[in-house]
Order: sequence, then structure tokens, then C-alpha cells
Amino acid sequence: MNKNRKIKTMLVLALAGSITASIPVFAREPRFARSDEEWATLEDNNLEYGEIEDLIAEYNATVRSNEVALAKFKRDYGRTNTEVSDKYRENAQEILDNLDDPDPSDPTYVAMLSSVATARATAQNLLSSADSTLEDADIIRLGYEQAEKTLAQTATTNMISYKSGQIAIEVAKGNLELANIALNTANAKLNAGTGTNIDVLNAKEKVLNAQNAVNKAISDNNTVLRRLQVMTGWSYNASPNVGDIPAPDMDRTFDASADLSKALENNYTLKINEKKLANASSDSDKQSLKLTVEDNKKNIATALVVAAQNIASAKESYNYANSFASLQETNLATANQRFSLGMISKPELDTQRITTENAKRALEQSRYAINQAIANYDWAIKGLAPTS
Repeated sequence: MNKNRKIKTMLVLALAGSITASIPVFAREPRFARSDEEWATLEDNNLEYGEIEDLIAEYNATVRSNEVALAKFKRDYGRTNTEVSDKYRENAQEILDNLDDPDPSDPTYVAMLSSVATARATAQNLLSSADSTLEDADIIRLGYEQAEKTLAQTATTNMISYKSGQIAIEVAKGNLELANIALNTANAKLNAGTGTNIDVLNAKEKVLNAQNAVNKAISDNNTVLRRLQVMTGWSYNASPNVGDIPAPDMDRTFDASADLSKALENNYTLKINEKKLANASSDSDKQSLKLTVEDNKKNIATALVVAAQNIASAKESYNYANSFASLQETNLATANQRFSLGMISKPELDTQRITTENAKRALEQSRYAINQAIANYDWAIKGLAPTS
């Protein structure tokens, strides 16, 4: 077990309270639920793209806390909507049975009178909830499962952002190098009498701005990494080895119409609202929830179409970036020939070299954009399509 993850998991259990004693100490699932090889993969110091969902399921603090909360809900309120309603009424009656009118001669009479009024209001709210609640254990469970999958989706996005951010740092460094080349050129022109101090000052400002951009890119990406590793079970100051993100399948087709039935079947919000509709007793609740369910279905269908369109747009951007990178490669080859013939200066050659390198980096970032677009589509199918 990775030491930092062990510390993190134990902290989660401590925060969850004494009722966590029945939960395994180091992971959500019992050891036999996974093979030794699977556990070894999860417990090493490598953060791989393909294991994010399992890491969230086993080690995320919110997931673990929600698991405890679900167990507590079942214990306190039962599983069915009827049991939940009955428990609200029972709690209200218990409050009312324990109320005594305060003695007017008591020095604390005013305060006690206020407490009694508050207790009666609480009891009344519980009785009102008993009549109106649509909750049951399945709805709570679905909500927590949705939260878990949303965390996994966010972690996936963070990992893609982190890998893309690493390239953004290199792009920023390339821009800094270009700014320094421009500054050296401005100084050379000033010394030769063909430039001005204003030109040098402007070039220095661009260098400063470029350096600030490098620092910001590094800081922003470190923040993304810390957020990612804490979500997946490492401590904040740990140093996991973040793996590569597989290249997207450029030949995969995306048919929103064909995938819609699966997206509807899996959608958590839709399932929760359908369960609420099944629990509803009043005509107004039933009518409102029927409209909500229909609206959910329409929005899921729209979201899936948009997600497919975003993939197509990301691929178009990738193709453009690929063409631009190829053009810059050709320009660099030409620049090298011209430099060897003394037709251009070293700064001009370096400028083209950096421009070519940044074009290649932009191509790699556009690949990650395809990864993100495909991930969004897949998460929509797996139950997270927006419903409003």
C-alpha cells in the first residue's frame, strides 16, 4: 500500500466518525472483490488514465463519506418511501411527546418558551416532510453513485488538463525564448544605431510578460495535479507518477441516435426523477415530475448530439493543427537551407525552429482536446448527460 494513500484513507475514516468501524480500513471493497494484480495496480504509486474510476471508487474521500451516509440513512430511515415517511412521523411524535409547558415562575421561562416553540416547529416540519417526501434509499444511492461518477469525470478531465498543461508550459517557454531573441535583436539594433531605447524597453516588457506566462502555466498545472492526486487517493504533497493518456481512436464513429437509448437508461438524474415519480402520491407532484422526466429525456438527447458534434469539431481542429505543423516543418527545412547559404541570420533560424516546435506542441494539445471530447461523450452515455 502506498504510504501517502494509506494516510489519506485513514483520514477519511477518521472524519467519517465512529460508525466507519464496519468499513475496510484501506479501501472501499473487501480484498476478495479484486484480484491481487488489480490491488497491486491500484496501490502502486502510478496514476494511470484507465484506473481513475477504480481509484475514485476506492480512495476518494467524498465517495467514502457518502457510503457511510447511505448506510446511516438506511439504518435511520429504512429503505422504502413509506418507511421514510413513517420515520419522519415517528421523530415528530417523539419530539411532541417530550414537550412540557414551561413554568412561568422559572427564571428561564422566556428562553424555555422559545425552545418549546422551536421544537414544535421542528415537529411540524417533520410531519410536513412525512406527507411530501419522495425519498427512499434507492434515490439516495443513485444520488451518491452520480456524485461518484461525476468525481471520476472531473478527475478524468483534470488528468487530460494536466497532460495538456505540461505542453502549455513548453509552449510558454518557447514564447519566452522568442521574446529573448527579439530582445537580443533590439539591443543589437540599438548598438548599431538602427534601433531605439523604446524598442528595447518594449522587448524587455515582452520578456517579462513571457516569463510571467511561464510561471503561471507551471503554477496552474501544479494546482491541477494536486487536485487530481487528492481526488484519487494520494496526499496533497505526494508525487505520483502520472501515466500517459492513450491516443484517441480516430476511426471510431459516434452515432448519437444509436447511443441515445443507453444514455437514457443510464442517466442518473432521469432515474432519480422516475423513482420520485413512482413514489409520488399527489396529482400535482405526479404532473410536475412527468413534465420533468420528459424534459430530462429531451435534454439528454440534445446533449448527446452536441457531444458528438464537439468530437467532430475537435477532429477538425486537430487536422488543421496537423497541417500547420507540417507547413512549419517545411518552413524549418527551408530555413536551414537558407541559413547554410548565409541568406538568413541565426536569430531568424531560431525563430523558425521555435515556431515549428510550438506548432508540434499545439498539435499534441489538439489531440488531448479530442480525448476530452470523447470522454465527455462517453460520460454522457454512462449516465452524466446534462438534463437541464
